[in-house]
Amino acid sequence: MAVGLRARLLSELERYLPEESLRSFASGEALTPAVLADRAIRSLAARALEARHAADAASRLRALPAITDGVGARSTMPALERTGRATNAPADLIRPASQAAGALLRLESPGGEDAGTEQLLAAVVRLAATSVRSGLPADEVLRLLLEA
Repeated sequence: MAVGLRARLLSELERYLPEESLRSFASGEALTPAVLADRAIRSLAARALEARHAADAASRLRALPAITDGVGARSTMPALERTGRATNAPADLIRPASQAAGALLRLESPGGEDAGTEQLLAAVVRLAATSVRSGLPADEVLRLLLEA
């Protein structure tokens, strides 16, 4: 299922981002769920927090260990919640970041691949749309999610 994750994400983002931006990111490396969750949390959410003048929260997200599996996701969720409370970070950015981590846990549970993938895509799409509303250009949002 991870082989088509890039295409599925771009398809989900069609309602929120300009077509010309999406087209330029149509090809590229295949995404795994863990890579997508990690980029959404430590790159996109952090950059969107900066755009909303929450630099302390952004630096805390960037300092989190890389999310490579469900174990990393499990420790990331409470760290995101603590960061949100400690820095008064915008909940509309922290919440979908935490949901992306939770999706990775669900995805790795027995029989949870389909539901976890759907949950991950929904969380990342919410985060991407909120990031654009926070002032990030669509091309930057896509670059943060889809490029190493």
